[in-house]
Amino acid sequence: MSLATVRKPNPARHRGRALLVAAALLPALLAGAGPASAATPVTTAAAATVQSPVPQAVVNRFRLDTGWYAKYVEGPRDVNTGASLAVLGSAQVSDSTLLKAARQLEALVRTWPYYPVGELDRRNLRVVITARNERMSSVPEVRAAFGTSLDDRYWAGMGATDYLPVSVGTEANLADNQGRENVFVHEFGHSVADMGLRHIDPAFTGELQSAYDQARASGRWANTYAISNTSEYWAEGIQSYFDVNYEGRPGGDGVHNDINTRAELARYDAPLFRLLDRVYQGAALPS
Repeated sequence: MSLATVRKPNPARHRGRALLVAAALLPALLAGAGPASAATPVTTAAAATVQSPVPQAVVNRFRLDTGWYAKYVEGPRDVNTGASLAVLGSAQVSDSTLLKAARQLEALVRTWPYYPVGELDRRNLRVVITARNERMSSVPEVRAAFGTSLDDRYWAGMGATDYLPVSVGTEANLADNQGRENVFVHEFGHSVADMGLRHIDPAFTGELQSAYDQARASGRWANTYAISNTSEYWAEGIQSYFDVNYEGRPGGDGVHNDINTRAELARYDAPLFRLLDRVYQGAALPS
């Protein structure tokens, strides 16, 4: 797992996970639980409701600043452990966007044969959605760690790390399709892999590395962000697998190429498609 990862570049604005993870955190980043038993997730998104104010137990656990945090949705739950993912926002974000995030999270963590919610919960991961009039620094934890330095670069969210286990999405991207791609899927996809599957699925890291090595050797994804490293290769792949990536030009534009759907991915990069299909078993992303 990379300690500092920059997300897909944009000439004007960048997106990505928080940078500057201290080297002293390396043992924590590399340490992980042993392989977990496969679990059957329970579908909670259909019955999920927005709670306001945020339940006190959630406030206490994550030490939330209730001057900003005002809404909470319980996301997907692991029926074996009772662990679940918190979806949070301020009073400004719409209920419908928080519920959409919860529905899509449920699809993204429904992985086979190991279900990562318990591991993500153990690492204190939570999901935050910012409203249309908010920026990365609106999130109290982000502001405390980075001030306003991420506001201009991370236009559609940022992924979680062990240093800052907050995965941020934006209402403008998730609800309004700003950027014409679902960056929420990309960024949370990093969390699924780097904070979940790498620690609980014994075959995952080797399969991903093998697919990436084959892609590099064959020249696939040349002149795109996907070939930057295995983490971005996976995150770009998951967007295409769920049909929510941006369509670039053939041969690449430095960020995307014209492969942006599941069918195109299956034809273009069979090893990556097989891994994603093994993990997601042909699932669709809820709207």
